[in-house]
Amino acid sequence: MPSSSSRTRRLVNFYDPTVKAPDARGRKLDEILEWSDDQLEHQHNYIQTVFPLPEESGFGHIAPVIDEETMLIFTQSPELKRNLLRALKRMLAFYGFGAEDKEGHDYELVITPRKDCEVGFSRWVVRIDHNHLRITRIIRSLRVLGLEGAAKDFYNALIEVYKTMGTIGSSTIGFWTRALEKPLCYAPDGTEVSWLEKY
Repeated sequence: MPSSSSRTRRLVNFYDPTVKAPDARGRKLDEILEWSDDQLEHQHNYIQTVFPLPEESGFGHIAPVIDEETMLIFTQSPELKRNLLRALKRMLAFYGFGAEDKEGHDYELVITPRKDCEVGFSRWVVRIDHNHLRITRIIRSLRVLGLEGAAKDFYNALIEVYKTMGTIGSSTIGFWTRALEKPLCYAPDGTEVSWLEKY
């Protein structure tokens, strides 16, 4: 198993509730999850650490990348997965959803629109928006890090809104669907991550 580089190992320490290490810009997970919706909307350099991917991002050396060791640590750690679920719940609220733990199912959620969902929906129930890319990232990150059930719950909630409001482009829906359904070794854009082929 390849050993984690320092930038990738930072993901484990960032999510570890006993370590609470900061990201590359000195921000801890709890701090980011307490940001206002406006901060979450207008800051563009936190999502790469909060929902990392096994592919390089446009942020280059600053954005951590999931490697095999990091993925296995996450998938075997209830503490890390619970913190990842916390991050998902915060983003769900940002996008206009409420979420409760699904009874009898670890790391799965019952996701429903909030009564005040209009503002949150306005961030993604549109034809084109940068939040569509974030949502693709979140779905794929959840799957790679061991929260397949939560990824499905999020996707299903998105599709239910799409069926009702129908504003989102079909290409965006395609990316979300590929993020959920393709084998883990394939990113939604078709990029292949060879070490994921065995998972």
